[in-house]
Amino acid sequence: MMPTANILIRGAYERRVNKVAAEVPRRPRQTPRRRPKNRLGLARWLVSEENTLTARVTVNRMWQELFGQGLVKTSEDFGIMGSLPTHPELLDWLAIEFRRSGWDVKAFYRLALTSATYRQAAVQTPVKVEKDRDNSLFSRGPRFRMDAEMIRDQALAASGTMSPRMGGPGTKPYQPENIWEVVGVGIQAYRPDKGENLYRRSLYNYWRRMAPPASLDLFNAPSREVSCVRRDRTNTPLQALVILNDPQYIEASRQLAQRTLGAAKEDDARFQFAAERLLARPLKPAELAVVRGSLANLKKHYNAPTGRRRSAPQGRRLTR
Repeated sequence: MMPTANILIRGAYERRVNKVAAEVPRRPRQTPRRRPKNRLGLARWLVSEENTLTARVTVNRMWQELFGQGLVKTSEDFGIMGSLPTHPELLDWLAIEFRRSGWDVKAFYRLALTSATYRQAAVQTPVKVEKDRDNSLFSRGPRFRMDAEMIRDQALAASGTMSPRMGGPGTKPYQPENIWEVVGVGIQAYRPDKGENLYRRSLYNYWRRMAPPASLDLFNAPSREVSCVRRDRTNTPLQALVILNDPQYIEASRQLAQRTLGAAKEDDARFQFAAERLLARPLKPAELAVVRGSLANLKKHYNAPTGRRRSAPQGRRLTR
């Protein structure tokens, strides 16, 4: 039996008048197609040729994942209150190609990743900053911080500690002590898992919305109380403290160091091994000189007598 709905007088649920029949959306003056008036009919309408919005929204979100922002910046709002597309012809073409490919997501990512737009260098110049400060015209390659879950998964993958197991129940990785001791939760304590479950992908993390994981929350992970299509990205000192002190990243750093020491005997070869795992590319000569200098300073610091040591020297950061 199909559920029924009624028009309510002034919103009062006990004052019902005319029944509302199930129907799929259609434009004014459009002849209704023969579709079942249920969820199946709605699903067919969503992917039909007469509804171009589904493909446009989908390719815009995938573009946002690769370039940091979509062709329509307000990826959560394609209505009159949203932003206009920066490249409307490109958005239309991508949506058409996505439909022609049979909604092939892998083919879309291959197309975008091999494009000249994505393969540009991320180097800024005074001219680019003046004419395209926010990179809305894609005058340079994308450069932005990864999302919270991706940062954790990248650390696990680079160190070689990530578990390859797929599926299964949720896991409880490292979290601050007493994180669940908040108002309304009670005396239930958070106890991290042991063994392989500590190193599984963030997709499987157990999530309590009243007390979200602090290490992910600081990197702008959404609360999961409402749908989130576009995340904010901030850079704060607390994020650096998480990378320096969280047990998950400390273990990953130690494991990467052990793998690097065992990969080669010469320092330069070890540098290149670590760079390949962290940056997915070898170090350039200028970068190699920086790393050599940092290693020399660190050796000098730790070989000095304990009483003469000062704070450890800081090396320059290498970017992707």
